Amino acid sequence: MTAGLEVTGLVTDFVSRHQSIRALHGVSFEVGESEVVGIVGESGSGKSTVVRSIIKLLMAPGRVTEGRVDFYGQPLLDLRERELRKIRGKDIGFVAQNPFSALNPVLRIEKQFENIAKAHDFPRSELRRQALDLLEATGVKDAERVLDGYAHELSGGMAQRVVIAMALFLNPRLVIADEPTTALDLTVQRQVLDTLTRLTVGSGRSMLIVTHDLGVVAKYCDRVLVMYQGRLVEQGPVSRVFVTPEHEYTASLLDSVVRPEEAPPGGTSTITTVGALGAFAGRRS
Repeated sequence: MTAGLEVTGLVTDFVSRHQSIRALHGVSFEVGESEVVGIVGESGSGKSTVVRSIIKLLMAPGRVTEGRVDFYGQPLLDLRERELRKIRGKDIGFVAQNPFSALNPVLRIEKQFENIAKAHDFPRSELRRQALDLLEATGVKDAERVLDGYAHELSGGMAQRVVIAMALFLNPRLVIADEPTTALDLTVQRQVLDTLTRLTVGSGRSMLIVTHDLGVVAKYCDRVLVMYQGRLVEQGPVSRVFVTPEHEYTASLLDSVVRPEEAPPGGTSTITTVGALGAFAGRRS
């Protein structure tokens, strides 16, 4: 499989006047064409830092200090900001964790699509039709009204669908999704992820998705990257990693998943059997 994205020895530090903290320690991986790759790990493991380092969207004082990132042969870390802006949006789409932080609250949704189009010389005459088509494809109901409205008029699920439509507007080859369903309820999460996967992989795009939900990786991803304390401790096909993990942290992560068929230790109490020790006495290990 041809690698569209190649990350080699990526090191990211957060540097202040008093100290330097290493957030990523030599992370290396690839994302192939039409491949969905998931990044998992606990909070603070470096998942979001990886994807933001790739496209140079780190907040200060974070900065990439070593390594290289090649996107179809282009060294992204060597590009100036002006050159990189031409790639962001057009060749690499980004779906943020919080859709409302990604949308401008004082601009109509159509104007925000227009700003994307203007930055990449997209024909203005085709803008509204393209935006409507994508909004409808992502499951936005009454797309005309949404396009003429503002972000605060949208539910969380609708706002995330709008952000997905914006990320796909210029037909990028790679979509990076940074925990795109964290703030959504379970039903809407699945709907949004189904839509995102259908519109990316179904159109020949690749996707790199950050998530803490192993179920999402099992259902949607071809390969998985496991992060722990800023290090990529394991990577491989989901079918292999989830069945025969090689790293002890991966095994522990998989063991932490609650399985419906496995009840907690002990039995449940009733109003007549609670006793002096309380309702959870029988569940103590």
